[in-house]
Formats: sequence, structure tokens, C-alpha cells
Amino acid sequence: MATQLQQTSKFELVPLSPAIGVEARGLDITKPLDGETRQLLRQAWAENSILLVRTDGLTEDEQFAYARNFGDIADRVQPPVEKRSFRADPTNRMQLVTDEVDEEGKPKGSLGHSEMWFHTDKCYIEKPHRASFLYAVDIPTEGGHTKFASLYNAYDRLPPDLKNKLDGRKVLQLYDYTSNDFPDLNQNLDDLLHYWQPLFVTNPDTGRKAVYVSRLMSVRIEGMDDDEGRAVLDEICDIIEAPDNIYDHRWIPGDIMLWDNLSSLHARTDWPQDQRRTLRRVTIKGDRLS
Repeated sequence: MATQLQQTSKFELVPLSPAIGVEARGLDITKPLDGETRQLLRQAWAENSILLVRTDGLTEDEQFAYARNFGDIADRVQPPVEKRSFRADPTNRMQLVTDEVDEEGKPKGSLGHSEMWFHTDKCYIEKPHRASFLYAVDIPTEGGHTKFASLYNAYDRLPPDLKNKLDGRKVLQLYDYTSNDFPDLNQNLDDLLHYWQPLFVTNPDTGRKAVYVSRLMSVRIEGMDDDEGRAVLDEICDIIEAPDNIYDHRWIPGDIMLWDNLSSLHARTDWPQDQRRTLRRVTIKGDRLS
């Protein structure tokens, strides 16, 4: 991770926190990036898990073009039609994360309001999305922050006996679109998107190990009953969510944040109901985890 300002021939890298994240300064991402700049950015992202660029504004096309420097754009994974509370994006590539409604009172986007626990995007499908890009359009004057936690640090901090106990096991990742907290495991889980993933993953770009667990979406551990598994998951999540392992990002319109879904979690804080919050999200395809 970045612990001090790093100078390149193309831009500056400034750490966002001791735990996770770096900001690239002096970079115009509205223009095509040359090969050297692209490689330096990819390296900065891989080593620091989250990468911030502050812009004067990006069009949707410019956001897509920037994202393609890091991989292939992923299609959205959407809930069943009967569970959707939002208007679907016809391109199926960009998600509007907003609490805005139209003239008829219907949501203009999805994931509108309220706090959201720590999680990683699309961990509940066979090939989780590798990276996510969130671009700030309208931001409330208070609240609505995004917090990021390092899964690299969390793995390093696990007690050795717990690492040995969990090595090679899988964790059930599940998301209930109707809830922003822990799902009801007594319901029919076949009605929800879910997938058994490795509990520990190795980042293909860095070779570092990370613990692939979140409070919102990790619900069971292979080979453990629900009570034991929940206790272990809570212990891991407490390590992940330690204050010194978190960066709290206060958005400014024009910010675009890229994060690695294999080595970081993100969460959202609440904001006043009378203020608007709108961001645009694009994700990058990932591979099956092993």
C-alpha cells in the first residue's frame, strides 16, 4: 500500500489513508491514456485496492472509456423483475445509484437511500465482478460517505489458528435485494442470488491473499453449523471493520473511485432524506475464483 507520496513521470500518487487507497493527481482522464500511464494506474490500483481521480466532470462515454483501461465492461446482474424497485438501464452496463424519483414518484435508479453495510460487489455470482467504478454526480451536504476496508490487512491480522482452521473452506455469499442488513436464512435461499466462494482468495495481480468475507453478504461457512459459522464470520468482520483498517471517503462531485472487489469492501453511510445523492456505477468482468 502507499505510505507516502509517490511521483511518476505522468502523475502523483497520494495515499488516502494508512490502511487503503491512493489518489492519482495531475491526470486528465477525459482523454485517451497512453500505454505507460495505463500500466502505472493499473499498478497503483492493484497495490492500493482503491484509486481516486478527481475530475471537473465526466460524461457517461468518458466514464466507460476510462473503465476500459482496466478490463472489459460487465453486464449488470439485476434482481428478478418482481423484486425490482427501480427502472432498468436499457444498456445493462451502467447503474444509476440514486434516491431521485421521476414525476410519477418512481425511482430513477437503484440502491437509493439509507446506510448499507460492508460488502463487495457481485460476490454472489459464479464470476464476481473484479472492479467497480463509482462517479459522483450529486452529493448531499452531509452524510452519504463511502467507507472502504482492506481485505489484505484483514487476512494478515487473522489469528494463525483461525487461518489454519479456515484454509481451503468456502463461504456462502448471498444478497437479498429487499434488505440492507443480514438476510433471513429461514427463507427459501433458492429465490435469492447466491454462490459458494473461497473464503480466502489470492489476488492475481499482486499474489497477496485476502479474506473474502463481508457482513452483508457472507452467511455460512462450509463445514460449520449456522451458529458456529456466524460467530466466526462476526469475528472476521470485526477485524475487517477495525477503525484503523478503514478509509472514509467524502464525495465531491466529479470524483471517480475505482476499487478492487477481491481486496476491499465498501459501505455507505446514511444522509438526510431531503437531500439528493446520485452516482453512476460501472463494473469490470471478473473470473471464477479458486
